[in-house]
Amino acid sequence: MDSEDFPTLIESSEPGTSKSVMRKDFITPVLVAALDRIRTEKLKELAEDIKIDFQNKVPDVVTLHWDSKLLPALSARKSKEKRFPIVISYGLKEQLISLPRLDNSTGKEKAQVAWKTILDWKLKDKV
Repeated sequence: MDSEDFPTLIESSEPGTSKSVMRKDFITPVLVAALDRIRTEKLKELAEDIKIDFQNKVPDVVTLHWDSKLLPALSARKSKEKRFPIVISYGLKEQLISLPRLDNSTGKEKAQVAWKTILDWKLKDKV
């Protein structure tokens, strides 16, 4: 184990006083990585639960909508990137089911992404 895997003592002073306080910093790189893994797993579980719940409530006929949008990038290297929001509507309800990034916005790529989303959400016979 590296020395950075263990909690470290940190000395800090309270503003406006001459008091010095020692505290332990328990947030280590290993702990951060473990918490990130747990959070990612929980997000995947939550997304799957939302998808299953939606599939159980969706009627027999829905309408698929999509449009290309230039949205702020999640990566710091790019300021904007092409996104392809795919929405299902039925009755007075709408559900965003996918927001994939597009490498190029050709009609063929959009059709492939839309079809993959339809299959992934098990909507083939409902659209």
